[in-house]
Amino acid sequence: MTKKILLISLFFVSCKQEKQITNKKYFDLKGFSESIIAELEIKKPEVTKVWQIGNNKETKSTKDIDWAKELSLFVESDLNKRAFVNSYSIQETSKSVNYKLKLGESLLVKSMAIENLEEKNSKIISIETSTSNYLFKTNSKMMMKTKNGKLNAYSVYSIQKLFLSKPDTSSIDGKIINL
Repeated sequence: MTKKILLISLFFVSCKQEKQITNKKYFDLKGFSESIIAELEIKKPEVTKVWQIGNNKETKSTKDIDWAKELSLFVESDLNKRAFVNSYSIQETSKSVNYKLKLGESLLVKSMAIENLEEKNSKIISIETSTSNYLFKTNSKMMMKTKNGKLNAYSVYSIQKLFLSKPDTSSIDGKIINL
């Protein structure tokens, strides 16, 4: 009987701790992105995509997109991870929120800005990431633009510099044609 009471109390304590973890200190980019992905997976809008790797450029219109994969960098850039709780400074204005990595911190996401546009439920989310070691350095800039709560456009631009080589650039720009 004592073991059952102990197990039940541990269950309730663990549930309480989980609730505390779900409080979001920063903008919930993961939840925001996942709700957009869910809508896009259902509606399957046509998208004009422009890929560029170095000087090679390709443009294509398609409805066949794996949205979870396409927007995974945005989901992964969410700042609401337990280890990140006090890693970013926050600057708020009436139209925007800016998160910047504090000095001494070493995380992938260096900054994130959420600009609220005049139109209802319209935002521009900009993210800068950077990582480096002895062999390479990678910098990326990502942008997601929503209009009336729906994805309107997105882009990812990256520069990768390998040790003793020239930098490689790549970009993806997507524009939703009809949603």
